[in-house]
Amino acid sequence: MNAVEKRDFIHSRLHIANESTLDEFYERLRKEEALKTKLESRARKSEADIQSGRVCSRAEIEKRTANLGR
Repeated sequence: MNAVEKRDFIHSRLHIANESTLDEFYERLRKEEALKTKLESRARKSEADIQSGRVCSRAEIEKRTANLGR
């Protein structure tokens, strides 16, 4: 089943879905949107850091993370 068929199937059954199914679907979509927003924000910040020269070398990263998890 391709994406269009799946959307049509879901759309045609939304009006008969029970409250718990609607709640699950709503929460999943809401969380997905929140994650997308968060990742886009991180990407914009990272790009700004790169543009302004706020970057670390590989050696600096390795030094900073050498003792993590110990």
